[in-house]
Order: sequence, then structure tokens, then C-alpha cells
Amino acid sequence: MKTVMAVLLSVMMLLLGTACGAGTSAGKGGSGEARPTAAMKDSKEALPLKEKKVMSVKLNSGYEMPVIGLGTWTQNNVTAAESVYFALKNGYRLIDTARYYGNEKGVGEGLKRAISEKIVARKDVFITSKIMPGNYNNAASAIEASLRDLDIDYLDLMLIHQPGSNDKAVYQAMEQAVKNGKIRSIGISNYYTRKQVEDVLSYATIVPAVIQNENHIFYQNAELQDFVKQYGIVIESWYPFGGRGNTKENFENKTVTAIAQAHGRTPAQIILRWQIQAGYVAVPGSANPNHIAENIAVFDFSLSAEEMKKIAGLNKHQRYENW
Repeated sequence: MKTVMAVLLSVMMLLLGTACGAGTSAGKGGSGEARPTAAMKDSKEALPLKEKKVMSVKLNSGYEMPVIGLGTWTQNNVTAAESVYFALKNGYRLIDTARYYGNEKGVGEGLKRAISEKIVARKDVFITSKIMPGNYNNAASAIEASLRDLDIDYLDLMLIHQPGSNDKAVYQAMEQAVKNGKIRSIGISNYYTRKQVEDVLSYATIVPAVIQNENHIFYQNAELQDFVKQYGIVIESWYPFGGRGNTKENFENKTVTAIAQAHGRTPAQIILRWQIQAGYVAVPGSANPNHIAENIAVFDFSLSAEEMKKIAGLNKHQRYENW
């Protein structure tokens, strides 16, 4: 029955011509603010999933982190509340936000609604936020502000949003928050070189659990992934589809479309399946309910070793952002 439903859903998605939400969950880029769609406003039931169980990876902190999540960059509090609620109803258990996004209150509202309706329990949801550069001189206060706006007692993961002039003090504030039970895992974002990571490791008493970077088929940064494996550090991908304005190049790549056709899937689903099989965590951003449902429906098929090799061969070391 599951197989029949999976096939029917794939055919339906292809007929509707759905395409994944092309956002990012980190960074300063993006084109405008997301708006709640009519479909989301009118939707009362979760869209059917191919497979409800979401894979997870065990972090070096000892906690489990889902490998696919919802990114909320460019969303305001209203759209974030709706998309987070809808995502949780559709099986997501990882939600990504940041102080910089200005939508932590909305993320918290979506989480609270899902908990109140007994869709999830707080312990089942992995919430990530980031300390923005403007708060680096008072990181402890930024952590408290995130907890207050999200209306939660602890963060599952807090990241330094990007390298700055006060990284050591910020990292130490996060380490203290771990000791105080306010954060479970810590990490860094937008650190792309071995030297940058080694600088953090030189003063870290708690090894970063996650590095969240731009990462897509044209910028795979496998060298960094190979280096940090020895520390048990997981690479998490924002811009898994290249980001706003660049998704066409990713979705229409001939290798990706050929593999998608072979599996009866969308290009976005192939890219996300490649991400998780390659050992990454991915947080595609969207406020579109169809795209949100599509992005999580990647756990009932797999890519062959040859298909993985073909996608690995697309790597051009090409980033879309320069910060």
C-alpha cells in the first residue's frame, strides 16, 4: 500500500508541476519576504507523505539531529508561524531560524500551535538559531533573547552566524549556555576553510557539532567535510538548491533531471536525497505548503552509487554568495 501511495503521490506532483521552495536558511541574501499562499491559508490537513519517519544523524554532542529541516530565511513572523506549523504537521522535526531573520517569535508560535494540538512534543523538535554579528559583543544576551522570542526553555543548536571579530567570546558564551542547560549543541556557520575551523578548535572546549554552510550540487566542499569528520562535525547545507535566483540552474541540470526521470521524482527531491546520502543535513526554505511537503518526501527511495558519483561530478567549487 505504501508503494502504491508513493507512486500516486509522485505522479500527482509531476502533473501539478511542483517545484521546491527556493530559499535559504542562512545568510543575508534573498529576494523579498515570503507571503503565506492561499493553499497554506486554506489547508486544514497535512499533505500525504511518502514516509513519515525522518532520518537523523547523531551529533558529537550526543543528540539526534534530523537530516532534513525547514529553513525560514526571508519569512516574517506571520509566514514563519504558518510554515513551521504546516511543516511539523507534515513530519518535519528540524526548524532553522536566526536572530538576523527577525522571525523567532513566529517560529515559536508555529511550534506552540503544533504542541497544543498534540502534533509534536517539544522534545521531538530540533530548533536551531544563530547569533547575528550585531550581537557578538553581547552573546549571552542574544541567547536569552532567542529563548524568549522562541518561547522555549532550551535551544537544540546555536550557531555563530558568520565569522567576526569576536568569535572566541561568542563561542565561549555558547559553551557557558551549554553548561547552564540553555543550549544542547553548538556550532558555526559560514566557515569554509580548514584554517577557519582550526582557529575555532584552538579555543573550543566543546567541539562544534555542526557547520552550516552554503552547499549545493555546484559547491559541495567535500574537502571540508572530509577534514571535520575526524571531530564528528556534521556539515549542514543552506542553499541546498542554490538559493533564490539560482534554482533553475540546479533544477534543470541534465544530470539531475535524468536521475529524477528515472526515479519518477522531482529534481528538488533528487538533490535533497543526494544531500542526505552524501552525509549532509539540509534545510531548504519555503513558505509554500506543496513545496514543504515535497521536500520531506525523500525517505522512501535511494540513489545508486553510480547516480551519487554523477552528482558528485557536478561540483564546480562555485558559490553563489561571497560572504
